[in-house]
Amino acid sequence: MARMKRKENGTRESAGDTMLVGIDLERLSQRAYERYLARGGEHGQDLEDWLAAERELRGAPGPTNPER
Repeated sequence: MARMKRKENGTRESAGDTMLVGIDLERLSQRAYERYLARGGEHGQDLEDWLAAERELRGAPGPTNPER
């Protein structure tokens, strides 16, 4: 796993993973948890919640899934 370092603005940056640059991991974690609660606390979709929260915080459009 890549080593994390805290930047001056409070966000964390991975030495080997540019995907985390500029994202506040505490806010990301909180948003993923909010999504989990909004789904009724159903287990088994933690990765989907995390990735969706990351997309939201980055302002990136998410994948569309007509089945949901």
